[in-house]
Amino acid sequence: MGTAAGLHFQQLFSRICNENGIRGDQDYPEWIYFNASQAPDRSAALLNRGPSPTPYLISVMETMQSAGVEIVVVVCNTAHAFQREITSQVAIPWIDLQRETARFVKSAGYHSAALMATEGTVLSGLFRDAVQSLGIPYYEPDSEMQEEITAAIYDPQFGIKSTGTTVSDMAAAQLQSVIDRFDVDAIIAGCTELSFAFSQLKITVDWLDPVEIAARTLFDIWHGHRSFQTL
Repeated sequence: MGTAAGLHFQQLFSRICNENGIRGDQDYPEWIYFNASQAPDRSAALLNRGPSPTPYLISVMETMQSAGVEIVVVVCNTAHAFQREITSQVAIPWIDLQRETARFVKSAGYHSAALMATEGTVLSGLFRDAVQSLGIPYYEPDSEMQEEITAAIYDPQFGIKSTGTTVSDMAAAQLQSVIDRFDVDAIIAGCTELSFAFSQLKITVDWLDPVEIAARTLFDIWHGHRSFQTL
């Protein structure tokens, strides 16, 4: 959710394994990638414009559970709005993208952070609750900024969901316009599609990718540096 996001996560996780000395085939952890491409749009569901993805995602989790999966990373920020309902039916631990990102913001010593994400993720308040609960000043786009972010992600001609990992000049320009209006220490890329745009943007503050943070958390858990109980 979406396909490019899942592939992006696996590349990040593989790179993090390499950075930590993993080399040979047998040294890597085993993982299963379920490309949950048929999940109804999460933002549309939160905005009451489409069906809930919950039944479909429960079926995906049941499949993963039957395969022996012990922990999952759901590489869609907006899908976390449905996490509680899903995990009440299928008890597989999640690495919570919002909670782990907020912990990183706190531990790295940032004094302020802003979110760029889908309308659904912003509406859900997931990042807002996680970051503000740690006492860190937090900002979200105004309506005009959100329209530009939404277009950069969803526009059928130039949006990143349409162009894939190749970010169009128009999408990059829309995102740059938003970034230039934030006055914070760090910007959270709260939609995986935004992660692909990083190399094309002029960012003078730190750009935080929740997917990369989750990949590092997964490595720490697999390697025994953290336990499930810390999630």
